Amino acid sequence: MRAVKVGTPGQAVWVDQAAPSLQPGDLLLSPLACGICSSDIKSVRRGHQGPNPWALGHELVARVVQSDNPDHPAGQRVVVAPYLPCGECHFCLRGQPTLCERLFDNTPDPGGLAELVRVPAALARRGLLPAPDNLSSDVAALAEPLACCVHAAEACGIQAGDTVLVVGDGPMGLLNAAVARTCGAAQVIVSGMTPARLTLASQTYADRVIDVRQENLAQEVKGVTEGRGADAVIVAVSSASAAESGLSALRRGGAFNMFAGTSEGTGMSLDLKKLHYDEWRLTGSFGAAPTHLQKAIDLLSAGSVDVAPLITGRFPFERSLDAVDHMMGLIGMKAVVLFE
Repeated sequence: MRAVKVGTPGQAVWVDQAAPSLQPGDLLLSPLACGICSSDIKSVRRGHQGPNPWALGHELVARVVQSDNPDHPAGQRVVVAPYLPCGECHFCLRGQPTLCERLFDNTPDPGGLAELVRVPAALARRGLLPAPDNLSSDVAALAEPLACCVHAAEACGIQAGDTVLVVGDGPMGLLNAAVARTCGAAQVIVSGMTPARLTLASQTYADRVIDVRQENLAQEVKGVTEGRGADAVIVAVSSASAAESGLSALRRGGAFNMFAGTSEGTGMSLDLKKLHYDEWRLTGSFGAAPTHLQKAIDLLSAGSVDVAPLITGRFPFERSLDAVDHMMGLIGMKAVVLFE
């Protein structure tokens, strides 16, 4: 079968490999849609490392084609969790499943951009979620990134009436803004540097946008919050300076979330006196657990979040490399590969 994997730095390549073999309890899936995300692009830019790279793509919706699991019969359409907390380690038992010590022990094999995908038995039991009939497969594929934003909102403790600032106008920034609204935020602000993306944010996802090339972020946020600052700040861009700017717009007692991943050693300036006296809550959030994924599916199914405007490129499986280029070239917002 064919799959799309990381090649030399900056290149994704087609690979021919054997179809995955099943162990007892495993399921075999036929992909229907798979989103391309920034972590895929980071892997492509970095290039192939290790003996056998996994296929790109983990925002996967698929149809079950071979199963002995009555909860997931052949023909069922499912949203696939990209990894599975064990439920038994120190972190899982304390309600921190994305810190699980064995988080990546069960993952789709070889990945989403492949003609067939094996789902290990444990992931089949706890990480496959039925896709509602009212969701198209391309929309359902965005449940996984949306779930990461559900996790961030939980980490911040966003409440009804809050003012939430999202730093970053990319697809994850706008998804974070959308989730903040579902939490009852009274005012959602998105800051960024790309006019077209800020326009989309103002049309669909945010109450106010701030172009940081022309406006001072902290001054603008405090100007619409009676001088307090935002109740929660979510940084959805991999930039230390953007994170520092977001922190400057946080109110006393507010929650700051570093949502975007950065390279090791990236640091930011932090006034410990302000941390102490202003009682800031500094958080990070990585990924999502199956519980977050189910909440994301429910939000999409209920029409509480509209992700369709973010899908700016739909590509057949044969044009998967074009989908990768769409994301690498920052063309539009989000690329989704469709298999039928």
